[in-house]
Amino acid sequence: MAKRIDTWQIADIGPIAVESSDRSRYTRITLSRDGTVRLTVPRMVSLEQARRFLHSRLDWIKRHRQDFRRLAEMPVATWVEARRLLIDRLRELAGRHAFQFNKVTVKNQRTLWRTCSPRNNINLNVNLLRLPDELRDYVILHELVHTRHKNHSRAFWHELDRIVGSGKRLQRQLRAYRLG
Repeated sequence: MAKRIDTWQIADIGPIAVESSDRSRYTRITLSRDGTVRLTVPRMVSLEQARRFLHSRLDWIKRHRQDFRRLAEMPVATWVEARRLLIDRLRELAGRHAFQFNKVTVKNQRTLWRTCSPRNNINLNVNLLRLPDELRDYVILHELVHTRHKNHSRAFWHELDRIVGSGKRLQRQLRAYRLG
């Protein structure tokens, strides 16, 4: 469980919640949709190491905050185009890797990037558009693999890794992008 240990004020960024976690193995930065920034550090990492890590990522934070703002200000016509882009990419990846799905829905969800129902209906989050291409494709392929494997079994990860390389690595990278 993460425990807040401090709040740092950073010029051009604002307050950053600094949390220590017994469970965390890596230092990571997460951004929330509202622009809140959180730095989570493993217990063994010193505050000085955490501060250096944070300062090495300031450009990344600024760039991704801009992505959030752009998405929030997206006009309805653009939202329709965004929906089309995601559905087209889903169809392209499904065809390339011989996956079949029933129907697809694009929503503006607060907590989930995607879901796949037992009937192979896939829900995608419009916020996927603010992810780097590699992570966006990972999320889509993750759900497509669920059309064959309904859980996160060894077979699921084996098939996903065969397609994307290291699914666990991409899953860790995705955690840096918070929705809520």
